[in-house]
Amino acid sequence: MAEIIEVQDNANNGNWDPFIGEETNELLRSKGFANPDRTLNEDGGRVLDEAYRIMQVCGNPNIPTNSETGIVIGYVQSGKTLSFTTLTALARDNNYQIVIIIGGTSVNLLDQSTKRVRKDLRIDSRYGFEQKWTQITNPHSQEDIDTIINALDQWANPTFPNERCRTILITVMKNGSHLRNLTDLITGMNLNGVPTLIIDDEGDQASLNTRARWAAREGIDVEDLTENDVSTIYRRITGLRNIFLHHTFLQYTATPQANLFINIMDRLSPNFIKLLTPGNEYTGGIQFFQENPHLIREIPLNNIANANQPIYEPPDSLLEALRIFYLGVVAGTILELYRLPIQRNRSMLVHPSRLQGDHTTFYGWVNTIKESWRRLLTGSDNEERSELLSDFRTTYNDLQMTVPDLPPFEILTDFNLVHAIQYTPIIEVNSRRGATPQINWQDSYSWILVGGQSMDRGFTVEGLTVTYMPRNLGVGNVDTIQQRARFFGYKRSYLGYCRVFLDQVTIDAYNFIIEHEEDVRNRLEDFDINNKHLNDWDREAVLDQMLNLTRANILYDEIDRDRFGNDWFRINAPHDTDDFIETNRTALFEFLRPRITLFSEDVGHANRTEDQKHLVARVSVRDCLDHLLNKFKFTRESDSATYSSLRGILKRYIEEHPEEECLVYLMSANTLGDWKRRIRRLDRNDEIQQLFQGRNPRTGEIIYPGDSEIKNDTLLTIQIHLLDLRDTEFTSVPTLAIWVPEHIGRDIIRQV
Repeated sequence: MAEIIEVQDNANNGNWDPFIGEETNELLRSKGFANPDRTLNEDGGRVLDEAYRIMQVCGNPNIPTNSETGIVIGYVQSGKTLSFTTLTALARDNNYQIVIIIGGTSVNLLDQSTKRVRKDLRIDSRYGFEQKWTQITNPHSQEDIDTIINALDQWANPTFPNERCRTILITVMKNGSHLRNLTDLITGMNLNGVPTLIIDDEGDQASLNTRARWAAREGIDVEDLTENDVSTIYRRITGLRNIFLHHTFLQYTATPQANLFINIMDRLSPNFIKLLTPGNEYTGGIQFFQENPHLIREIPLNNIANANQPIYEPPDSLLEALRIFYLGVVAGTILELYRLPIQRNRSMLVHPSRLQGDHTTFYGWVNTIKESWRRLLTGSDNEERSELLSDFRTTYNDLQMTVPDLPPFEILTDFNLVHAIQYTPIIEVNSRRGATPQINWQDSYSWILVGGQSMDRGFTVEGLTVTYMPRNLGVGNVDTIQQRARFFGYKRSYLGYCRVFLDQVTIDAYNFIIEHEEDVRNRLEDFDINNKHLNDWDREAVLDQMLNLTRANILYDEIDRDRFGNDWFRINAPHDTDDFIETNRTALFEFLRPRITLFSEDVGHANRTEDQKHLVARVSVRDCLDHLLNKFKFTRESDSATYSSLRGILKRYIEEHPEEECLVYLMSANTLGDWKRRIRRLDRNDEIQQLFQGRNPRTGEIIYPGDSEIKNDTLLTIQIHLLDLRDTEFTSVPTLAIWVPEHIGRDIIRQV
């Protein structure tokens, strides 16, 4: 395993070379990432390397001014907090004087983040000269002002030793009042030469301008927005940033759709990107929905209440979920007894909807089931007890399929099953009775939590094994649905105990979201590795039509969608730019000449006309993409963006199917020298009115099925047409029609 110093030596390919000191090294060692010789293990090396590369593109503390905006993208429940606490420690090692963490939108989430940061940075366990931090939460008082001024004065005093200076660590709620208090408090302080790091945790939530779409409709340019034209938290964050002459603003999120698709001139649009990779124990969407789909259980429609179908008793799928959970609790208790613990807690999450009334209903059902099962297992009615145990036996057989070393059924049921049921706390997690309850995880081994939005974004459910979520998609925003996946996390060691109960529509949605998430990361990888400016990134991604990218109110620009698959793509205006007609013609014949021997006449009716005969060849998709499709240029907006999207789909497809072939047709061609030019007219939009020749004849025996049938349903098919455009001077204009089979096609969403 590489020593820590080697990570530093091998990473000097960014804007500057941060120093990795004891603050960073000791944080990672204290988190258990050290080998016996105190070097970092594989996971520790990964966390350090990623934090180092993030710091490289943050502002160099040795220069006087800086204003950078970056985005750091991880997976849901994958360890983003560890990343930014490591980055915070690295900032201290490099003499950053202020670190501000903009935490959650609720007291609970901010408290969770503050406690985690204080623990990771060992703030509560160090005193005197060992202490490197002055931590303040939601600063607002004169005492806070004095504390900050005193700390900054020590940094500015050349006679005061640097190693005794403390970095000011501020955690502040993502709330208009708290952010305003912080800005007002710091305004007027001397911040010359004060390098500052601002971390926006869950940077896609609440921070962005929720009046962007309104401004676009009003015709207000992004750069002309005034304070009255933007939303409150957005205004507070930009106001806070304006105070600091030297700062980097980092948006941490697992759901970056909003940040990536806001207008690139927006003040919070990131200009650099860094991708986080999870550790080996992480189990996310790929592990659940693709590698282990048997862990995903469909909730039948008749188990889900709606306006036309109220449900008055606990559905069978909820009973099944509870049985799986309780058996897992007993198994965990046995393992703990033999000192073989695989998780500190075991939890079940019940997430029926956003409505507190539904939470109360399910909370009541779960408590009723608990009491019923306790009574049956301890009562004298052997028949009812046997019937219940028979149901548990069926569930046990299911659980045993994914947990090969599951203790025998008799041991599980005899060993405190009733205790697991009776003493597992059931908590309704919402604000119905006042403040949202905080879970003291150390108070019990097992928990059942019932709630909704309070357990979405940022909420950590310790040891979550069973999720029961009959909640529908709502408006279908990707980032919202993705953040509900509290069942992702570091649980490979007990993955077999996990089950996720969802309706089929939501299961389909998660599969589409996984494809979208990986597509976005693949598109951004080059920008991460090579530190490219994000303004150069094409704002488009794969996304199924059933889903929306994000909430519409933060998007200044319109979003367009293309559907590829089981359909033809055609160029509407191949004549749009004179120069490109000749360029495309040259590219076409340069592609065809060395491959003309591959072409032969296609099969068809003997009575076809010469116009209805074509040359066809099988060519690799990679060859066509690299030497034909990528050479063609089209400038009409209705063509260029969609054509670019299609080429992107094909590029990604051949990465997984490098040997795939396609059909290439030269329409109405006998040879290259005898290629009949088809005559077409333009419509009122100056686009080709009708490219395809129709069926002939329309009734009776078919001599020619029409151009739209000249394809192979399961192969990419490229038709190349040469056109003379009637009533114009345009002749021999090359154009394309491309058949995209269903298995190749994807839905694309892009910024207009």
